[in-house]
Amino acid sequence: MRSSLLTQTARKSKRLGFTLVELLVVIAIIGTLVGLLLPAVQSAREAARKSQCSNNVKQISLGCIGYEAANKKYPTSGEGIDFAAGNMKGLNIESFFVQLLPFIEQVGIAGKWQAKRPYWDTTASGGAPGGNSQLAATKISMFVCPSNGISKDEYGGTSTGATTASGSSTSPFFAYYGRTDYMPIAYTDLSATDGTRSKATSATARGSYKEGLLSLLQSNGVQHAVDGTSNTAIFFEDAGRTLQTVGTRDSTVGGATTWYRTSGGAPKAIVSGDSLWTAGSTDNPSSKTVPNRWADADCASGVSGGPNEESTVPRTQTIINNNKNPMPGGKATDGSVSTYGGGKNATSTGADCSWDVNNCGSNDEPFSLHAGGGCFAGFGDGSVHWVNEKLDTQVLRQLSHPSDGDAPLAFQ
Repeated sequence: MRSSLLTQTARKSKRLGFTLVELLVVIAIIGTLVGLLLPAVQSAREAARKSQCSNNVKQISLGCIGYEAANKKYPTSGEGIDFAAGNMKGLNIESFFVQLLPFIEQVGIAGKWQAKRPYWDTTASGGAPGGNSQLAATKISMFVCPSNGISKDEYGGTSTGATTASGSSTSPFFAYYGRTDYMPIAYTDLSATDGTRSKATSATARGSYKEGLLSLLQSNGVQHAVDGTSNTAIFFEDAGRTLQTVGTRDSTVGGATTWYRTSGGAPKAIVSGDSLWTAGSTDNPSSKTVPNRWADADCASGVSGGPNEESTVPRTQTIINNNKNPMPGGKATDGSVSTYGGGKNATSTGADCSWDVNNCGSNDEPFSLHAGGGCFAGFGDGSVHWVNEKLDTQVLRQLSHPSDGDAPLAFQ
């Protein structure tokens, strides 16, 4: 009898645990559930990032409205062509984003900014020992799309003012020039006839070049948006640079590019008294501009499409998110500097664009890394819209030109 009781007790004790097979089944079930839930979690996170990007565009758009209300004109895009000066490439001394600082809750930076000096100038100002260069080394979250997991802070390049000035290690300054993932529209040169690109070559041969609402020289207010501010885009998302690209314009004062002041009456070329850009410095490895910096006026660009299809009718690549596959276009994401010529397809118009070539992929054209095929755009009335990448080329041209005389059709 006693032996029988001991046997029953032993059997009961064995039933308290799990067999190896049971444990493996449980683990498999948990793994399956995690596999099912993970995409949903990732989708929810991207939806949150996309929503934050949309809010960034909204706040920048509202900043433009505030600027226009105070100045009776919109801020300039930062770049353009001065046809009266002989087809001269021009840049404003203050970028689109620098002009907006007081209207997007960045009064602290705006109050210390020296308006008559370039952003790379290290002349000390009150509260900023490293001058504009130190102030420009501020990471402003509103200017960066949270869905952009490719670009890195160091792609902005090192700021001399931030790394050498006394007290530069304190917040909000850091070693690199602050980046932006948004592109003010300077112009569009898409043909109204067939959608090809028709560049301006002189004051009398402007091709299809049409200034956007944020022009370089004119004082454009809402009255210049003949098609209506709700039908006029003023900036696009432009996120996903894979390295530090340099611009096509000469940043040296007195060089091939004419610099214009953004305030103080008639535009005036920047002359002696302002610091010169030093080619080969830590701020810039060449004499060119750096478009991914929010303080660089060359962060603005034209809407033209990929250079490998400028003359293609009809285009096989979209204007928005052009050459997005394969990503990143065969160029390593190592942050190395591009000089617009080192790309593998810099001279091959029949091949896919490498993203270090001007207007290819995320380099100076509307581009985003969001799911859904498109990008965000800010409009002249302060609104924000998601613009589908499959949008007709002519509609995109109409959105970029404030007075083409045609109200664009649905663009979402």
